[in-house]
Amino acid sequence: MSMSAITDTSAFERNRGWYQTDLIEVNEPFHQLLERYSKIPSSDIIDHVKKIRDRAFESSPYPCIGLFRFTNLTLITHPLYDKIVGILKSESTDAAYLDIGCCFGQDLRRLVFDGVPSERLVGLDIERPLLELGYDLFLDRETLKSHFVIADILEAQGKTWESLEERGFDVIHCSAVFHLFTLDRQVIAAKHIARLVKKGGIIIGRQMGSVKPGDVPALTKGTFSYRHDVDTFDAMWKKVGEATQTRWNVEGVMDMVNINPNNYLEGEDSRRLLFTVTRIE
Repeated sequence: MSMSAITDTSAFERNRGWYQTDLIEVNEPFHQLLERYSKIPSSDIIDHVKKIRDRAFESSPYPCIGLFRFTNLTLITHPLYDKIVGILKSESTDAAYLDIGCCFGQDLRRLVFDGVPSERLVGLDIERPLLELGYDLFLDRETLKSHFVIADILEAQGKTWESLEERGFDVIHCSAVFHLFTLDRQVIAAKHIARLVKKGGIIIGRQMGSVKPGDVPALTKGTFSYRHDVDTFDAMWKKVGEATQTRWNVEGVMDMVNINPNNYLEGEDSRRLLFTVTRIE
């Protein structure tokens, strides 16, 4: 979601194209999270979300921020969600979860709300302001025991990354991340992420896909990113497996959920790619 900083100074005019001025209502799952987890009065929720969003957009002017897409809890829509909650709540294992490109940590908070011990959850993003604002959005700075790390999945260096590798994760959530990069960079990121997954562990998420896989214009002017279909995503993980002496099973579907064909960033070939990548060996 927010793994690629927008650097061109002319960005402001283009960014306004994905700044939605008003928020009429907050969807039920997110509203419930703020009301019951964060204890924010129902009548205050819209104003609260708008204020946090405006603060976030100043430092991180991404479509997911400007268009309030962060209010769509994506993890709960994954077919394996109930199973994942069960794995992470299990008292017989020390199961661990990592959310890559976690934005405000909204999906992570939903897991806590659903009974997962918060110390088993780690959020990772390249944008420090979003992680800090997550505490302000959910009002849990004093109570949440989850760990948040600033890291770049294209670099994957230093003590922070080494500690993630040492811990290893049973479930990695990685939504709206790979589609930010060229195919070559996606392979680099996937190789780094592969080293974090325990044997039998899974990487799940969703991203922009396409019925015509290939390069499309990216957020930063003059750059491109690559959109997959299920077959090309599978081929990428075969390449990653060969490079890392691991093996992966890729399952995916493409649909029109939350796709706007009229948006110039999306277009009629765009689809949502919902995926599960399981480490076999």
